[in-house]
Amino acid sequence: MSDYADNADSRIYRTIAADLAAARCARPLLADFHCHFCDEPIGIELLFCDSDCRDDFNAILPLRGARGSSPSS
Repeated sequence: MSDYADNADSRIYRTIAADLAAARCARPLLADFHCHFCDEPIGIELLFCDSDCRDDFNAILPLRGARGSSPSS
């Protein structure tokens, strides 16, 4: 008979497995000399122009996944 700790462990492992599977399927961002959040030109090969854009992009990334659209759309 399982107890609450066993049930919690099972749920944690399922969540981790699902997140790892999603991460493996995600396409990597490629540097294209434009910020991936605000689309401002960047003079060097970076993904974002500053940490604020990076943080905002990462904050909305789960919301885009929930709608079924790709992160780069």
